[in-house]
Amino acid sequence: MKTTGEILIIGRNSKNLSISDIAIELKISKSIIIDLENNNIKNNSDIIFNIGHLRSYSNFLELDTDIIIKQFKDEVSFNVKEEKNNITPIVENNFFKIEKLFAASIILIIFTSFYFLFIDQKDNEINFALVPDIPESLEPIVEKANTFDNLSQSTDSKQRDLINNSSAIASVEFDEDLSTVATLKILNPTWLQLRDKENNIIFSKLMNKDEEFSYNLKLNYNITAGNAGNILVLIDNEVRGKIGKYGDILDSFVLYKDFTN
Repeated sequence: MKTTGEILIIGRNSKNLSISDIAIELKISKSIIIDLENNNIKNNSDIIFNIGHLRSYSNFLELDTDIIIKQFKDEVSFNVKEEKNNITPIVENNFFKIEKLFAASIILIIFTSFYFLFIDQKDNEINFALVPDIPESLEPIVEKANTFDNLSQSTDSKQRDLINNSSAIASVEFDEDLSTVATLKILNPTWLQLRDKENNIIFSKLMNKDEEFSYNLKLNYNITAGNAGNILVLIDNEVRGKIGKYGDILDSFVLYKDFTN
């Protein structure tokens, strides 16, 4: 019986397509396509996204997607059981537990003694640091666009170059040379992740409706999302459209200044 990966390879070759062709058409990285064809997908935290990639790949090749997804799940479950059989149980030594507890107690006693011996208990006055007023140039970006399909152009022309998130706003110095700012506004709940050029995770979160994240386009972040149709793109506070179609799984997508959709 052929594996899921072998079925994908046969289907791709029958249409005379390369891995690069598939990656460009489906906006999926080559490494994921190679892992799918070589049966290298593990049952880990990324399994739901890999199943989504597999579904898109299978539909594109006009295969029987339901059967392929079922076979893929069976293969992954089999691999997990095989790995579990090779795990050697770890036997904990109670002596080391007691030793760690004793060490923690000694540290706590020393810390408490130091506090009462050396910290001035009479100085109870609270001192506040003086913080200058935030300049108007660091005001948060004001969203002027209607969400969903009735989108209108923003009329806000004030310069706001603050990188912000609805759940956390970072303080940054104003710089006249900051380039174009991209804002990702969430229309409906969806998972969103941004990675830098070295593949370090900058932002990863299940976003709620009306939350947003903004960043400088010069950073060239790679965007991965669970549902591209739920993400609205604004560039310099101007609505450019949704980042993809509803239900699309986006992987390692980079926004540019001339993006429109």
